[in-house]
Amino acid sequence: MIRFKVVRASRLMLYIAVALLAAVLGLIAFRLFSVEGSSTTVKEANLVEARSDEAKTDPVFASSDRTVASGKTPQNSGAAPIEIEIIPTDEPVRPKTRVLIYHTHTHEAYEQVSDDPYQALEAWRTTDADHSIVRVGEELAKRLEAYGMDVTHDVTDHEGSDLSTAYTRSLETLKGYSGKFDLYIDLHRDAWIEGTERAFSAPNGESMAQLMMLIGNGNGFDEKPYYRQNLAFAQFLTQRINRVVPGLCKPVLVKDGRYNQHIGVFSILVEVGNNRNTLHEALNAVPALAEAIHSLMDEEPEPALIQMKAQYDGTATEN
Repeated sequence: MIRFKVVRASRLMLYIAVALLAAVLGLIAFRLFSVEGSSTTVKEANLVEARSDEAKTDPVFASSDRTVASGKTPQNSGAAPIEIEIIPTDEPVRPKTRVLIYHTHTHEAYEQVSDDPYQALEAWRTTDADHSIVRVGEELAKRLEAYGMDVTHDVTDHEGSDLSTAYTRSLETLKGYSGKFDLYIDLHRDAWIEGTERAFSAPNGESMAQLMMLIGNGNGFDEKPYYRQNLAFAQFLTQRINRVVPGLCKPVLVKDGRYNQHIGVFSILVEVGNNRNTLHEALNAVPALAEAIHSLMDEEPEPALIQMKAQYDGTATEN
């Protein structure tokens, strides 16, 4: 009887020991799992932090804007580049500089040459537009148009049969245009003065017709020209020409009269050589004249002239 109870007690103790062992093993397994999970979480947190820091310096992890701007796509991201629609802005288009070239003394011509003669009305005058001052005006118009200017070359014959009233007729032509031009050029050929050089020799050895601006001060007329504005323009243009070809342009000549320069700002009379020059020498001077006009009106305008033009156009503002 007693032996049976001992056996039963021994078995009970065995069961209890197995249960305790299982509990201990379960606790150990739980702790191991918890530690491994915590380590994995820390590693993942560190990786996220590392990637965050990397994004600050590595273009691969940069923002979408910067990625598109640099032309790079994040490696292994699996995402297509972000496309940004570029909408063009409407910038104001600067209007072209408007230039009118005309000839009050349309028949003025140059020295005859044997290999290119012309039919003369009298010495150094012709109605042949290919050999008169009109030909020089045509070349100037082409050069200015090549610089992007809006050029009108008026070839109206203002001399007719009466040279003395040519300015009256050219004024009517000017009044016939609607709107304003930015520059009015009355293109002439001067008369040679004995004792002066016939032609100008450029630094490169090329023979050219010398240039000169003539500005009327308005004396003798009730309606005066824009003398101050036109004189300033002529002086600046003379400087620009001589910057292109030193010595090519003579100092500005101021004379009584107005030479239709009351028509607007800016209005000038340009003498291209004299009657002892050849047409070829006159044409040789045109590129420098065109370059100087482009420089002064479009490329590098003078602030003083800009202000004068704004006052004339009625667009000046108070500072």
